[in-house]
Amino acid sequence: MTAPDPNLKLAVVFESDDPVALGIAKAAIEEAEIEFAVTEDALTGFGFSPIINPVCRIQVAESCRVQALDLLKDLLTPANPELTDETGRDEQHRSS
Repeated sequence: MTAPDPNLKLAVVFESDDPVALGIAKAAIEEAEIEFAVTEDALTGFGFSPIINPVCRIQVAESCRVQALDLLKDLLTPANPELTDETGRDEQHRSS
C-alpha cells in the first residue's frame, strides 16, 4: 500500500443525510473507478441525532471533481423538474 499524498487536494462532490442517495452515489463513483473517501458528521441542533441523522460527504481528488460531479448530477437530480422550487429543493420535502 502506498502512502497518501500529503499535498492531495480533496473536493466534496456529494453531501446528504439520505442513506439511499449515499449508496447510489458511492456505487456510481466506484463503477467509474474513482478513488473516494466518505466522511460523516452529526447534525447539530434540536431533534437531530448523530446516529439517526448523520451527514455523509463523498470526497474525491480535485483532479477527479468534474468527472464525479457529472456522474452524480444525472443520478441525483429530481426526475420531474416541476417538483422543485427556485432553490432546487424538492417541494415534496420542503414541509418536513
